[in-house]
Amino acid sequence: MNPAQYLRTILSLAALALASTAGAADDPAAKKDTAFSTKGKLDEVTVYRGQALVTRLVEVPGPAGLREVVVTELPEHVQPASIYAESADGVEVRSVLYRIRPVEQDVREEVRKLDEQILAVRDQIQTTNEKTSVLANQTAFLAKLEQFTAPTASVELTKGVLNAETLKALTSYLFDQRERIAGEQLKLSFELRSQNDKLSTLNRQREVLTGGSAKTIREAVVFVNLKEANGKLRVRYLVDGANWTPSYNARTDSKHQQVTVEYNASIEQMSGEDWDNVTMVLSTATPSLVAKAPVLEPLTIALGSASDAIAAGVKSSTSGYLQAKEEIEVKRRQIEINRANQFGAGGGRGVGGFGGGGFGQMSAPNAPAGQPSAQAATAGAQQQPPLQTDDFDATLNDVARESQVLDLVLTAKVERAAKPARSDSEGVSVSYQLTGRTSLPSRSDRQLIQIASMPMKGDFYRLAIPVLTSAVYDQADVVNSSKMVLLAGPVSTYVDGQFVGRGDVPTVSIGETFTIGLGIDSSLRARRELAKKTESIQGGNRVVDFTYQLSIENFGAEASAVRLMDRLPTAKETEVKLALVSPGQPLSKDPRFEQQERKKGMLRWDVNVPAQAIGTSAFTLDYQMQMEYDKQLSIASLPMKK
Repeated sequence: MNPAQYLRTILSLAALALASTAGAADDPAAKKDTAFSTKGKLDEVTVYRGQALVTRLVEVPGPAGLREVVVTELPEHVQPASIYAESADGVEVRSVLYRIRPVEQDVREEVRKLDEQILAVRDQIQTTNEKTSVLANQTAFLAKLEQFTAPTASVELTKGVLNAETLKALTSYLFDQRERIAGEQLKLSFELRSQNDKLSTLNRQREVLTGGSAKTIREAVVFVNLKEANGKLRVRYLVDGANWTPSYNARTDSKHQQVTVEYNASIEQMSGEDWDNVTMVLSTATPSLVAKAPVLEPLTIALGSASDAIAAGVKSSTSGYLQAKEEIEVKRRQIEINRANQFGAGGGRGVGGFGGGGFGQMSAPNAPAGQPSAQAATAGAQQQPPLQTDDFDATLNDVARESQVLDLVLTAKVERAAKPARSDSEGVSVSYQLTGRTSLPSRSDRQLIQIASMPMKGDFYRLAIPVLTSAVYDQADVVNSSKMVLLAGPVSTYVDGQFVGRGDVPTVSIGETFTIGLGIDSSLRARRELAKKTESIQGGNRVVDFTYQLSIENFGAEASAVRLMDRLPTAKETEVKLALVSPGQPLSKDPRFEQQERKKGMLRWDVNVPAQAIGTSAFTLDYQMQMEYDKQLSIASLPMKK
């Protein structure tokens, strides 16, 4: 066999081998696909303050064995470090991988429709520009035609052979064409402006929906061992762009038998995916991926020639001390937040994690050394080595050392450190399970959902505070007889179906009493006047007697029971002696008033105002108070306590 024949034989054998290999690859019996892609089904959503925990239920088809499940179309606001999976039925989770890959079109239906509209408007703009270009070419042609006909007409006129009819027709044609072109150009300019405005509006709508994100698909790749022919697993993840706040409607009728409190949730849902037919829970808890408490280290002190540098500037100043303590507290809170977030982002070591299982290390698929994968990428935070909890524990101990050293070196007197202002509901952790299933699309506007409607008994009364206002208000002290804590929020009040005003509800525990305002009673009006004031000197003190007149007019046809309130001044320590000389009428015997408000200088009378008590017939009450203080001093008011 010569070399040429040998070479042909080798090539023939290679071709046969390639053909057989290709046939085997195309043979369904020789190929076993162990991976499949699915969106799964959104099943549960827990909405926190600023985040939401989303649960997808994923069905894994057979056959049994190792499978790769790609849960696709995760929202753009997903937190990659929070993704974890757990078995729901017959599935053992081995690992979880997060990846993103570019696509030509956004996968959401609402965004896809907008993209189609944007493309259509761009085509219209291009068509309009082409028409404008054609008109520009026609204008240029007419200009050239004018340049040709003018010299020709001049020559014919010189030779005496000018055809007037031809010149007239040509001139008329030129003017008609220019008029037509001008009209069409004006029309096209209006169309182009309208199309550009429409395109700008569509782009803004898409920007709101997508949050400016690129066209990418986010996926969780779950490697599982399917124990049976079919199984199920749950994939859970946190998303940003979700929040909720409480609000209320209070309804009653003119008979004032009970108050129906409608507890509502105003939900902000901009996570990037629609929550369709899900079980929803509203919670005030704070989700965290860190489970271990920080380690408390010993604090060692020593004597030295100089105080700690941190405390040196504030050790003799109470105001400086309080300010420094507040700054340290802010720093401590931020470190706590960073510790929870950072540990959660890097805490996935194999299978495990918060919630019970399947929280895997977030990384891109394997790629050749030195070459990034073209099919997947992870968030930048995942590519950095996570900080250990020991680092955060040491930082927290350092901050605590600063705070304790301030206490030790302070020389100024501190009776009680001022507490930082906190919201009424801070520290309250409650969850509300909504009945039935709920659908919430991803939108920029807030959406209202009712949590519960609760009839409650109330103590109805009219309240007059003439030192503050001449209006008399209808109110009700309502007992929270429901089985849920009511969080602080605004309330809209309705009486006999008519809106009467707005107010607010504080955080109310189960069984606690709170006040609902029912609007102004226009049939009543109150007034407060200083009727008499006398002064005298007794020894070294000035004694001042005051007589105040409180009056209520009733324009209605029925008598009204009213809580009439006023107040006595209160003095710091014993600088001023104050006494209620005569209350005019007996003060209220309500136990709550006597135990709480009376000790603060408040005055309350439970009075009955006759019908048609107007002008000189108005109900009046005169009370007297006495004030005694050093005659060399004068009265000065202190700022009101907030």
